[in-house]
Amino acid sequence: MNNPSRTKNKINLEISAGGVVFRKEKGGIKILLIKDSYGRWALPKGKIEKEETIISTALREIREETGLKKLNPIDSLGQVKYFYRLNSQLIFKVVHYFLVESLSKKLAPNEEIQDAQWVSEEEALKRIAYRNTYPILKKACQKIKETKKESKDEKESR
Repeated sequence: MNNPSRTKNKINLEISAGGVVFRKEKGGIKILLIKDSYGRWALPKGKIEKEETIISTALREIREETGLKKLNPIDSLGQVKYFYRLNSQLIFKVVHYFLVESLSKKLAPNEEIQDAQWVSEEEALKRIAYRNTYPILKKACQKIKETKKESKDEKESR
């Protein structure tokens, strides 16, 4: 018999996208971290909207949260998957992350976040608050190093 106190909860799927944003400067590479609404250092991300591609979601969310305008997507970094509860509803979230180069420096954080800062790769790896995004950030730092090495090799071969 059905027990009304044991109803099955439906799990909702939520798709989001974001990025590890970096910029080149004379002192080296800087990584963008945001301080989210919980006061934790994180990567910019947000929910996909109807008729939107995953990469366009990532770029839109980065622009909206940080005010950065000139963004150049470089590569996919993979996905982070996790469960969370919102008002007793169980949600399975999949976040697609991309490596994105910023050609602009000026940050203008919106009201969704508490702060945004450019920090060194080492500082970003220390500050990142969510364990599940650490491997994404680590992978991004490795790809940035590979990109720097490739461009240096190209210049030397000319």
